[in-house]
Amino acid sequence: MSAPDHRNPPLSTRSRLARLTASWAAVGIGIPLILRAELGASPFDVVNTGLSEVSGWSFGMCFVVNSVVFFAAGRAMGARLGWACVAGTLVIGPLVNLVLELIPEQHQLMTRIPMFVTGLLVIPTELGPGPTEVLMLGLVARGTDVVPARWISDGLPVLIGALMGGAFGVGTAVWVLCMGPLVKYGLRRLHYVPPRHVAAMVAGDRAIGPQTLDTTTQPTTTQPTTTQPEAAPER
Repeated sequence: MSAPDHRNPPLSTRSRLARLTASWAAVGIGIPLILRAELGASPFDVVNTGLSEVSGWSFGMCFVVNSVVFFAAGRAMGARLGWACVAGTLVIGPLVNLVLELIPEQHQLMTRIPMFVTGLLVIPTELGPGPTEVLMLGLVARGTDVVPARWISDGLPVLIGALMGGAFGVGTAVWVLCMGPLVKYGLRRLHYVPPRHVAAMVAGDRAIGPQTLDTTTQPTTTQPTTTQPEAAPER
């Protein structure tokens, strides 16, 4: 039995809730900074801004509605959905509306670039799966590899949002092209295997990390061999 790791003790429930709340606040600030920079929104926010354009709803309302749709689609395909996903959506949507009212539109490129970069850096990476990540995990659960699954989960909202007049830009294109390989690299580094249906598990180059289970190979048993005694020579 291995000794417990005292260098990284488990966080208490209060600490975990505090970090989760701080992460929601960071997302609620980072998204408006990226939108006000007008250099291209994230893929999910392209469809949010597009729906806002055609419906007249606030961005926060569109964020909540589209999140529910993406969560439902990912869950229907087999992705795991935690309570924090739904709770975070209900918190982040109104918060984004509030921060958008406080940040004025920017016209100088020298101001917009730092805003865009700050928005990317502020949004935490440990928040957990968002709407597009849940859809990606649903596709992975159906047997799609991580990179094309991410391209689909990012490309679909970009396509729909762009057709509705969403905030598509250079930053969006870079995001879509680069995020898939980056996610796969990160999963390999963490030795994390997204849940798949057993029938979709494939060994070889489709495996991610050493913890992938090859369910296509059945264990074999070796039967003991018996040696027949040589016949005695005839006399």
